[in-house]
Amino acid sequence: MRHRSIVRSVAPLALAVLIMLPRLASPQFGLLDDGLTLQTGREVNGRWWSVLDLIPETGRFFPAYWLAYSAVVGVVGVRPLGFFGLNVLLFAALLAMLVRVVRLGGGARSQAAVAAVLFAASGPAVETFYTLSKAESLQMAWIGLSLLAAAASATAAQWHRRAALGAVAAASVFVACATKETSVVLIPIAVGWLAVERWSREPSEPWTRFARTYAAVSLVAVAAFFAVRSHYAALPLAEGTYTRAYALQSAGPAVFRIAAWLARDFAFLLPLLAAAALAFIGGTPAHRRLILYAGIWMAGWLAVYVPWPATFEYYLLPFAFGAAALGGVVAGHAWDARAVGQPVRRRAYAVLVASGLLWLVAVVNAAMDARVQLAVDLANAELVDFLGALPAGSRVVVNMSPVNEYHYELPMHLSEIKGRPDVVIERGDHAAAAVPAAPAVFVVTPEVENQPRPTVRVAVNELGAKRDQATLTTILAGRAELVYRTVHETWLVEIGIQRLLCPIAVRPVVDVTYCPGGRDFLDARTFSYGWQVHRLLERRT
Repeated sequence: MRHRSIVRSVAPLALAVLIMLPRLASPQFGLLDDGLTLQTGREVNGRWWSVLDLIPETGRFFPAYWLAYSAVVGVVGVRPLGFFGLNVLLFAALLAMLVRVVRLGGGARSQAAVAAVLFAASGPAVETFYTLSKAESLQMAWIGLSLLAAAASATAAQWHRRAALGAVAAASVFVACATKETSVVLIPIAVGWLAVERWSREPSEPWTRFARTYAAVSLVAVAAFFAVRSHYAALPLAEGTYTRAYALQSAGPAVFRIAAWLARDFAFLLPLLAAAALAFIGGTPAHRRLILYAGIWMAGWLAVYVPWPATFEYYLLPFAFGAAALGGVVAGHAWDARAVGQPVRRRAYAVLVASGLLWLVAVVNAAMDARVQLAVDLANAELVDFLGALPAGSRVVVNMSPVNEYHYELPMHLSEIKGRPDVVIERGDHAAAAVPAAPAVFVVTPEVENQPRPTVRVAVNELGAKRDQATLTTILAGRAELVYRTVHETWLVEIGIQRLLCPIAVRPVVDVTYCPGGRDFLDARTFSYGWQVHRLLERRT
């Protein structure tokens, strides 16, 4: 028994390490927010109160995010392996929380184990933990803590223990909101759970207390968050340069993108949902309640992103948490149903086989995401290494349009990681006029081939890179030499199940980037990503 207990205790960590091994073997900072994280972490260290006034013009207010990463920077410095090591621990903690949530909900150990595997191998988890500076991992850790604290509060015997655990749950929800503002969706989720208990034909006093507790702590925490935000934030949501994009005008394409991600990463839920209906009818009250709770959770975390004009895979990490819980419970129920009788056994096997095959589709696509992320980050890190060794006072023109995060991240990486603030980074629209007024002028141009869509977030896309290559010819005009080139190739296999939505969706809401031409349902090709660096020569008169 003791041996089994030890195995169960270390299993979440072992699973997290297994998923993260390729990333640990190739750790690099990325060009999406990591430079800003390092810079802000250094500036905030010792001035913790300054997080209340960061980037007010955007309309965002997430001081807990900055506090967490400034602490990480203070501990591990500019060592990417240290960052990813902490990601492994956070990943393991989330897996342990998921197991505990399923067990508290009445699930068996086998169901909790299946849920952990489903979550660990999901596309949102891979992108979240294979990158740094993501808020979703921290957000989910605080929310997971709030769920466990509220559950413990609901079953505590002494009033002072209930109050203390309720306070922990409320504080955790508050910090989750201050990590990423979408955590406010916990209020409608909690209200939905409360409605389940209100109209349940099989009332359960512990579950009713939990639903009441979580609704109360969510309301208090979110109200406190908005009170603090209104005091420190410079702009309301509708006026921030970032937050004003949160509007229902984006709803149509956002629904299509969300549906595409669901088809790509969570198609295995379809047969399980059919089985869930049977489990709902023939299962135990605990199973029925857990199915309803997971369904409300998943719906809430999809709805909160409908008004947003961008839909990235890692946004779906909280959804994946609920989907894993639902999948684990329903798959376990289907497995147990084999002993009921011949017709039920056949249905159970059909559900398990269909779900298993569709889950393998999701795993293939998640592995593709991991390979893309590793190739992109390695090429970007090698570019930063090269630029960090340029002559003092060099100018670097980034021939990349339109302007994106890479333009702002490159100088931060050079300053924070390489200690080269003297290297000047300029936008590509300045390139035509660039002359060697500095000791040296270099032009940096991306190159991308066979980029899968959708996949992990990359600021450079294949079509834009081809335009940049065409622009490069004009910029160089016979007065440059190639001084550096790095390209990383990786063989990818993509199962584009999401492309089945493209012909049937209403045209105005289709996001065409999710429907690339010339791609088969099963697509295998070599993805290449890299950079060229040319040195401009003196014009001859």
